Amino acid sequence: MVATLPVTLRTFCAAQAERLLADGWRVTWACADDGRIGAEVPSCVRYIPIPFKRGLSPFQLPLRTAQLHRLFRRERFDIVQYATPNAVLCAGTASWLARTPVRLYNQWGILYVYFNGMTRWLYKTYERWSCYCSTVVQPDSLSNLEFCVKEGLYPKGKGYVVWNGSARGVDLKTFNFSRKAAWRLEYRKRMGLEPHHLVIGFVGSIRREKGCNELLAACRGFFGDMPSARLLLIGDKDYYGSVRPDLRGWADSSPQVKYVPPNAEIPQYMACMDVLALPSYQEGFGAAVVEAEAMGVPVVVTEYPGPVDAVRHKVTGLIVPMKNAAALAAALRGLLVDDGRREKLGAAAVQFVRENFDQQELMRRIVADRNQLVARARGSAPMHGAAEGEV
Repeated sequence: MVATLPVTLRTFCAAQAERLLADGWRVTWACADDGRIGAEVPSCVRYIPIPFKRGLSPFQLPLRTAQLHRLFRRERFDIVQYATPNAVLCAGTASWLARTPVRLYNQWGILYVYFNGMTRWLYKTYERWSCYCSTVVQPDSLSNLEFCVKEGLYPKGKGYVVWNGSARGVDLKTFNFSRKAAWRLEYRKRMGLEPHHLVIGFVGSIRREKGCNELLAACRGFFGDMPSARLLLIGDKDYYGSVRPDLRGWADSSPQVKYVPPNAEIPQYMACMDVLALPSYQEGFGAAVVEAEAMGVPVVVTEYPGPVDAVRHKVTGLIVPMKNAAALAAALRGLLVDDGRREKLGAAAVQFVRENFDQQELMRRIVADRNQLVARARGSAPMHGAAEGEV
């Protein structure tokens, strides 16, 4: 499993690695070293540091590709799977050169869609090449699969989605709906929120591409007439400067906006929310959407490939046009003032996630998929039980 940064493997691949290990696989992680990853990999997972850096560099990419090529030729893995732009380009190329039998691209987002002109053409070329080098491409949503085939990134038969999509599903023991009432009381008190406050939540990097301009503009537009409304922002501010200065100024000074840095208590903070908003136009799937739904929180997302697969419109939440602050405001305000509708959507959301995104079921299907991929590469019948390969 190759990724640019450790956070990707820790967040999206730990459950998969543990399930594969239990099924008899040997698992290796390769990514940049943040000083903690060596001690945080799951037990029995081997870790190999690869000094990736963010950003596509004409100097970095050949060096990392050569380093991975040597690793793949030496270890002769049965599967190499990769996610995030730098790792995808380097590991895809290196595993293709090494003739790794199964080269699996975890397509958890498509970078070129955020650019225009020559930059878009260049990144789309990188994407086409990465898909070409891969023997199989697995987007994390059906809408992204449809988009990629329509864009000509790969033929229809080369890509497919495991079960209903998402990179990791939802751990229903962690996002435990039965604990919601207790968590809501405790964590609202911790943040100084009163029982009557109506809370819109956001979880993710606080930046322009996540729709934060539209979210802040929407809330600023109607919060003045709704003194009980609150906006809870949870996430890093690494790219906070991409948000409009006037909106940052309002968010930083308004008593109706609360900020919580990234943390490991997301289920508890989600229990405090009345609605979750993810008005993103940079998303592969939107893990926060199904996690909030698991906690009985209705959601509002934009009409964008990925998140639209994580919600059922007017059943578990609402879908609004992208980059439309007025439509977002209308949807959010409408839910805040209608307790009965929020309760109905939240109850349906819990059931929707349990039936479609349970992490245990997703991991079972992923392991079966990996066994089948190796069996096909070896020209044998699909394997059952423990696999003899490495990933």
